[in-house]
Amino acid sequence: MGHQWTEEQLKRHVKNAIYRVFDAAKSRDFGILASMHYPNDELFSKFDFSAPFKRQTYSQALMHEEVAYSNISDFNYKIDDLRIDLLSQEVAIATFHLETGGLFVNDYRFEGSPARTSLRASMVFLWKDDQWLIVHEHFSSFPEEPAKTKQPTGLKSART
Repeated sequence: MGHQWTEEQLKRHVKNAIYRVFDAAKSRDFGILASMHYPNDELFSKFDFSAPFKRQTYSQALMHEEVAYSNISDFNYKIDDLRIDLLSQEVAIATFHLETGGLFVNDYRFEGSPARTSLRASMVFLWKDDQWLIVHEHFSSFPEEPAKTKQPTGLKSART
């Protein structure tokens, strides 16, 4: 074991790591963003809510994140319903709802369009080198709610 933190301290460190990731995305600090992920293509994995929908390695995930965040100005985010579970002193799972916004900029057309997402997020962290590093991420859109069909009331028997 590499530390002597209490459970509450460990959870606070995980929460701080999550906010550090999205703050780095907001400021486009790709060095910090990369340093928050476990730097190993064999161990790290990510599923994203947008293309490509295949499992991404560390290198692929960082490339896609850099492209995505480079094309959004005024990026903002909100984290709700954060739950952090400690599996051990070295492994944590965080689940939360993530809302993001900003302006997607099309440099070729010199125009922008609003970009808003509402996602479910899961992150698995490993305690390594005195910090929490992301070893797996999964982001997915909320499924469409089925349209509620109104049930007719006062149905009469078909035999009348």
